[in-house]
Amino acid sequence: MMNRRMPGGWLRARAMALLAGALLAGTSPAGVAHAAPHGRRATPQPGPQAPAMLYGLPAACLSHVITAPLLTNSGSPVVPATFNDTAGLAYLSVTQDEIGVYGAVGKEFPVESVVNIRTIVGQDTTYATTLHTLRITNGVANDVAALLIGATVPHIGTQPVMGVIGYDVLGNYDLLLYFPKRRLVMFMPGHRTACPPQAEWLGTDSMGMPLLANAMGHMTGVLMQVGDQAVRMEIEPGADMSSLSRRDAKTLGLTPAMLHEDMHVRTNAGKILNGRRHHFDHVTLGGWHDLALDVNVEKTSYSILAMNFLRRRRVLLAFPQNMLFLTPQLDAPDDRGQATHGMLSTRTAIARMVDTPPPLPVPMPVPDGVGVRTLLQPDTPPSTTGAQPAAP
Repeated sequence: MMNRRMPGGWLRARAMALLAGALLAGTSPAGVAHAAPHGRRATPQPGPQAPAMLYGLPAACLSHVITAPLLTNSGSPVVPATFNDTAGLAYLSVTQDEIGVYGAVGKEFPVESVVNIRTIVGQDTTYATTLHTLRITNGVANDVAALLIGATVPHIGTQPVMGVIGYDVLGNYDLLLYFPKRRLVMFMPGHRTACPPQAEWLGTDSMGMPLLANAMGHMTGVLMQVGDQAVRMEIEPGADMSSLSRRDAKTLGLTPAMLHEDMHVRTNAGKILNGRRHHFDHVTLGGWHDLALDVNVEKTSYSILAMNFLRRRRVLLAFPQNMLFLTPQLDAPDDRGQATHGMLSTRTAIARMVDTPPPLPVPMPVPDGVGVRTLLQPDTPPSTTGAQPAAP
């Protein structure tokens, strides 16, 4: 039998072909597999990982994160909270300056001084006190300055409403009110170079507009325009119905004759307010035009943009950056609850300070840019129930 020998040139060409094939498999785009020698397939290379998201926000760009469920989506949203040793609920209010507490004077909370305040219905007095411990889920603060706002503790179902979380806490944070998923996320933005601009965080259909300072320097207001006239509106999730003061209604061109044709309404704001409900079809807020908005026109000391506008949106109050970001209102079934069915609207007891007590010592280091004094310290990791990969 004769042995056949392959020409040396053919062997060299075959070796070069195999080497080229191996190199090609090693440099192929991720996810593309090429045949390897001996019939084996190359392992697909993983592509870049999508960034983890927390309720639609880039998780890697958040720090000091505190999350809590929003337990109601009508009237005033509430969150689980513990005041001292009592677990219950707390309202959220942007225009409440300090923490407001419900309790008997001198019993649950010691009286420290008399304080003059301004509520939406006018001037009043109350008492300054100290809340020894405040907890919202995984965030806790000690020795918190507070105001007594009611001697009777209200209840929602069987749970006591302990008080109102105000700007003294909320103003430290970027505050996401994710009403469709009923979730509160409080955080401080990180400063990683890979983080997208904050204006992009809520999506391409969102809108951003600057927050305006009030007389105390709190960034709580926005400019609302109707026609050629504009008025300041306070952002207020602590009320179920937007409201115009009579002065602002006059600025926007509403006359007594026009209001006489509108529906009569009553608002429980600590005392009953009588007013008229007016409908606008061409409101401008930031870059959005021709918005529809119902407002109660009442004898109040300022105007508010409330839950009838905020519900079914994602609302990002970026207090340290002096910005408000909003998404369009979802087209969803009526979820207002009993508070706004009929003629009676509701509003939490909101206290704006006239006399400001001296600030208390801060018990922990305060990050740069934090200008208000009650900072919740996360003592456990935040809930990751809403963590999910980015949408494709």
